[in-house]
Amino acid sequence: MRVVVPILAAALAAGVLTGCRPREAVTVPQTQQPTSGTIAPAPPRVGRVNLEVVAQAHPRWNELNALKTRAARVEGELAVAAAPPPVPATDVQRALTEEAAKMRVSFEQELNTLREERTRTLAAYAEDLKKQQQTRFEEIRRAAEAEAATTIMTRRDELRAQLRADEQEIMEEYRYPLLNLRLRAEVAGLRSEEEGRQLLRQVQALQQEREERIKVKGDEIEQEFVAFQKTTEAEVNARLKAEQDALNVESTRLIEAKEQELQTELSHAAAERERAFQQRLERRRKELVEAAEATLRGQQGAFARDVDARTKRLRAELLALQEQRARLEESILAEVKIEVATIAQAQQLDVVLTRALGGAGGVDITKDVIRKLKR
Repeated sequence: MRVVVPILAAALAAGVLTGCRPREAVTVPQTQQPTSGTIAPAPPRVGRVNLEVVAQAHPRWNELNALKTRAARVEGELAVAAAPPPVPATDVQRALTEEAAKMRVSFEQELNTLREERTRTLAAYAEDLKKQQQTRFEEIRRAAEAEAATTIMTRRDELRAQLRADEQEIMEEYRYPLLNLRLRAEVAGLRSEEEGRQLLRQVQALQQEREERIKVKGDEIEQEFVAFQKTTEAEVNARLKAEQDALNVESTRLIEAKEQELQTELSHAAAERERAFQQRLERRRKELVEAAEATLRGQQGAFARDVDARTKRLRAELLALQEQRARLEESILAEVKIEVATIAQAQQLDVVLTRALGGAGGVDITKDVIRKLKR
C-alpha cells in the first residue's frame, strides 16, 4: 500500500522544489523597504509537507489502492504457471486391464471349446475302436468256434467209427457162440422143454452180455467225447480270453496314444491362441496408447492455446491497470501540486520541502493540504 508514496514523494519533491517559489502570475507582493541605507535580505520562508500522509488522505487513494491490488493479483496470476493436463497413463492401463480381462474370458471360452471338442473326439475314437475290436473279436470267436466245432465233429465221427468198430468186434465175438446155440437147437433138437428153456437162457445171457459190453463201450466213447469237447471248449475259451485281453491292451494303448496326440494338439492350439491373445493385447495396447497420446496432444495443444490466450489476457489486463494507475497517480500528483502551490502562495512560502528531503524546521502545511484535498 505504501509503494506509491516514494514515487509521489520524488515527483512532488522535484515539482515543489522547482515550482513552489511564486511565479509572476502568483507571486506574493513583498513590502517595499526604504532604500536608504543597506538592509539585509529576509531569510526564505520554508514549508514542509508529509507526502505519505497527504497521498493517503486523497479522496482517490482507495481507488489507487484497488488498482494496485488488482495489478498485484494479475501479476501473481502471470507468475503462476497453469497446471498442464494430466497424462492419461492410468486410464490407458485401466482400459487395457479391463479389455484384457474380457479378452481372457473369450480366450478361456475358446480353450474350453477346444477341450470339449477334444473330449468328444477322444470319446468318438474310443467308441469306434471298441466297435472295431468287438468286430475283430467276433471274427476271431466265430473262427475259433468254427474250428472247434470242426475238430469236435471230426473227433465225434472218429469216436463213432471207433464205436461201430468196437460194436462190430463185440458182435463178431458173440456171433459164433450165439450161432452155435441156435444150430444146436435146430440141428440136434431139443429133448425137453427144460433144455429149450436153458438154451434160451444161454442165448439171452450172451445177448445181454454183448449188449452190456456194447453199452460200456458206448459210455466210454461218450465220456471220451464229452471230455474232448470240454477240453476243446476250454482251449477255445482260453484262446478267446487271451485274444480279448490282447485286444483290451491294444485298445488301451491306442486310446492313450490318441489322447496324447489330442493333448499335444490342444497344447499347440493353446500356445497359438496364447500368442494370438498376446498379439491382440499388444495391438490394443498400442491403439489405446496412440489414442491417449492423440488425446494428450490435443489437450496439450488446447492447453497451450489456453495458456497463450490467458497470458495475453492477463498482460492486457495488467497493462490497462498500469495505465489506469499511472493516470490516477498523475492526477493525484497534479492535484497535490496545485494545492501545495496554492497554500505556499497564500502563506508566502518560498520553498516547500517533503519530509523525505526536509529537516525538522519549516512550516508544516500537511494538514492544510489535506483539508484542501477533502473539500
